[in-house]
Amino acid sequence: MEINDELIDHLENLSKLKLKSSEIEKMKTDMNEILEYMKLLDEVDVSGYGPIFTPMEDPMIPREDRSDQQDPSQILKLVPHLKDDLVLIPLIYAK
Repeated sequence: MEINDELIDHLENLSKLKLKSSEIEKMKTDMNEILEYMKLLDEVDVSGYGPIFTPMEDPMIPREDRSDQQDPSQILKLVPHLKDDLVLIPLIYAK
C-alpha cells in the first residue's frame, strides 16, 4: 500500500478534517512508519501457533444474575450532599 496525497485526501474527507500541509507530511511519515512495522510483524514465524481470540486460557464464567436488596438509607449516607433525600450534584452545563 502506498501512502500518497490521494489517500490522505480520502482520509481527510472521511474524517471531516482539514489538515495543514505540515500535518499532511507528518501523517504520511507516521503512516509509513506504521506500515513498515507491520511488514516487520509479517516476518515473524508463527507456524505452530493457532489463532487465539483471548489471552486468557480459561473463559470467564458469568456470575449468577441476582439482585442485592440494599437499604437506600445506607447508600444515602455515602453521598456528600443531600437535600430532602435527593442527591445534589454540581451543574454540568454553563449558564
